[in-house]
Amino acid sequence: MSAYRTAIETNYRMIKGENIAENEREAIVGELLEAAETDPAMPTGSRAMYPVFYIPPQGVKLQSLMAQIPKTKILAGNMYELEILRVLCLLAPEDPRVVFMRDATLERLRSTCFGWEDDGVGECFDASLIVLRFLCAAAPEDREWIKGRIENYNRHADDKKRPWFPLWYFWLCLSEMPLELALPEIERHREELEKKLRRSYVMNSPQDRALHPLLICMLRNLMSRLPEYAWLSGRLVLLNPKDGRARLDMEEVKTA
Repeated sequence: MSAYRTAIETNYRMIKGENIAENEREAIVGELLEAAETDPAMPTGSRAMYPVFYIPPQGVKLQSLMAQIPKTKILAGNMYELEILRVLCLLAPEDPRVVFMRDATLERLRSTCFGWEDDGVGECFDASLIVLRFLCAAAPEDREWIKGRIENYNRHADDKKRPWFPLWYFWLCLSEMPLELALPEIERHREELEKKLRRSYVMNSPQDRALHPLLICMLRNLMSRLPEYAWLSGRLVLLNPKDGRARLDMEEVKTA
């Protein structure tokens, strides 16, 4: 399994709420660190648009956490590096190698249009969301930078008709970012989120079976941040034996 695949699988487990034992965490961190560039070419010049420590292999089509296939090197490369570094920031935040790569990458992202500026052009819009999610793990204290990426999403989300990936990736970010920044955005999307939370999802294809339980768990994690939905925390994905569709266990437990 490649380092990127390991990072994606670890993402799946975290979103679903699985426990990752200490020995597994150490193995994941070890594998990801071993895959880092041994002699990284540090960027020069005013723009550093491409990854430094984790560079995707040539000729391999990557898929995002939500099965999006990037069309540009900017999105593919940054998705590859930031997803791996994000897992390292969560599992080994004090490791000196992780600290060095995190800080250097944050500095690099400040030089990019998609990471720092107003940018809704092409897949730079998608890359800005990758940066937003990375910031929530790598620099959660930098509220202004996170707010800037939220504002970038809100400015450009309706510029044109987009596939479903950006909206759901933004919701994923809302499930993970500092709560005071997430709450106004959750309220903005609340009606649609509640509809998505209460519906069921087909499980017809291998991609459905991999992706839809993940999306349901993400919605659970997101909505359980609200006091009135706190009871959703830890609820499981259920399969309807009649039609095979997946849904969240939404039966509220009444207390005496």
